[in-house]
Amino acid sequence: MATYFDKFENSVRLRRLNRWVQILLFLAFIAGINYAATHFFWRVDLTQRHLFSLSPETIGYLREIREPIEVIVTIPSDSPLEDERLLARYVRGLLRQYEYTARAFGTTLTVEYVDIFKNVQRAAQLARDYQLESPNVVMFKSGDRRRAVLPVDILEFDEQRPTAFRGEQAFTSAIIEVAATDRPVIYFTVGQSEMRLEDTSPGRGLSVLARELQARNFALGNLDLSQVDAVPDDASLVVVKDPQGALLASSQEKLRRFVNERAGRLMVFISPGRMHGLDDLFFEWGILADDMVVLEQGADFLEGSGNYLVRNFGEHPITEVLIRNQTFVVTGLSRPVRPDPGAPFDDRLRTHALMASSRDSWGERAYRQAVVPQFDPDVDLPGPVPVATVAERRASSQLGINVQGGRVLVVGSGDLLANRRIGNVGNFSFVFSSLNWMLDRDRMLAIPPRPIERYELTASQATLQRIALLFLLVPLGVAALGFFLIWLRRW
Repeated sequence: MATYFDKFENSVRLRRLNRWVQILLFLAFIAGINYAATHFFWRVDLTQRHLFSLSPETIGYLREIREPIEVIVTIPSDSPLEDERLLARYVRGLLRQYEYTARAFGTTLTVEYVDIFKNVQRAAQLARDYQLESPNVVMFKSGDRRRAVLPVDILEFDEQRPTAFRGEQAFTSAIIEVAATDRPVIYFTVGQSEMRLEDTSPGRGLSVLARELQARNFALGNLDLSQVDAVPDDASLVVVKDPQGALLASSQEKLRRFVNERAGRLMVFISPGRMHGLDDLFFEWGILADDMVVLEQGADFLEGSGNYLVRNFGEHPITEVLIRNQTFVVTGLSRPVRPDPGAPFDDRLRTHALMASSRDSWGERAYRQAVVPQFDPDVDLPGPVPVATVAERRASSQLGINVQGGRVLVVGSGDLLANRRIGNVGNFSFVFSSLNWMLDRDRMLAIPPRPIERYELTASQATLQRIALLFLLVPLGVAALGFFLIWLRRW
């Protein structure tokens, strides 16, 4: 009997050992499957229009990136607004594809989702470190370089309804921007009581603009043209920001050489009633900044506080986002800035009016006289009156190839740059679209927008009940079969 019991105990021990070995092998199998799935995986986009597949252009850029990229998303996924929930779903799906592709190339791209209304501590840290205080923002960061992407950059609207998703174009452009090691240098002229970057006042300060530019990897500097022989060699762009007096003739000549001989980029903001001293340069570039004031009478172009709402935009890469999203620019008094009808013909020069007032407005020439202004067709400009114009010149080489020349943008108001205005969506979009186009930072990515599709099921309550019953049949059938097998085994 002892031998039989010994054999029985040995058999029990072997069975227990076998059971533990099976458990360990099963756990090792699960761990191996997870390891393989983490390091060796393949994703397939089964959506009808390939909504979450990256374009070859984006894949090519991700392959070249070497520095880690951080992405912080503050779009709430549980928002009570349908459009925000839709935006969150599309952004999450697209960023998963970015993570997957970057990992395949050995690039570190991490995504963090933060609900600033629930995670108060993290929200305070983002506001302190990155000035990221609002929801619905996708911020890309690499080193000390940052770029914030807003809903207006990634959605197309039609009658206040989102119709297309431009996320890949916006995200890829942001990644290229923050991954770049070179910093474009923007010089702002000083010496004629211009608006100042360090000024925090609402009416003449540019501190908000300066902060946003620095967050976008721009290097900023002041430039007193009367103290230098020429515009510095490292200048990517020169901005004349609403001078209160006329620039010297020597200063105008230095700017002229910069845009003509060095294919430089110049942005000028001049309010009405100010002598700017740049008439000769403007004439050479086919731009006329009339000594007038635009008087607006259109009801849809006036704000309750008296501000002007600019809604007319010419077709141009700068105004594309404004036209697409039906946004307006808020300004105070403006002066006409239009293509000069008397400029000499130059087949290399292209001028475009970017913004204009309404048909009920006019450019008043006698604004300095103490009389009630009335439209005079003999001397005044009839509406719509252009208030911003851009000029671009291409130089032809000896081989007949067009080479990019200089660019000049003139806006008839400095008010739209001020701290109290730049926060408006239209002002922000116009200013930064202008900067990106002037510096070729828009990249002109050939990535088409993806249509936003909405699927709706309209059904009666009885139909919904039948659908619910049909969905319940399968799990109920499986459960019934399980109970039946248990019953059979007991008997």
